Amino acid sequence: MADIKFMNESDGQEFQMTHPKAARVLQDIRAWAAGNDFSRVVFWRDADDAHKLWVQLGDDRLNYWIHDSTFTEGKHETVEMQMDYARGAQRRSAAGFGKFDK
Repeated sequence: MADIKFMNESDGQEFQMTHPKAARVLQDIRAWAAGNDFSRVVFWRDADDAHKLWVQLGDDRLNYWIHDSTFTEGKHETVEMQMDYARGAQRRSAAGFGKFDK
């Protein structure tokens, strides 16, 4: 099962995504991570905009973020697509195209 964490960029401390509607989204992310061979997914809360959660897949922190409303509003029907976009950002970065994504 994939380890999913939420961290603050400002202080590096972990926080819990406890919103009741987040449970289904987290379940879908775990299933997505397992199907895509990621044992760890981390969402980093932006220091300047608390609604941005920057995605980390495995050891790769990406130039891709998901809005916190995905969790607080339980948008499970879109999270798989968002995670696929994150995986695409990871592949672009690995291929050397990340510098063009800024």
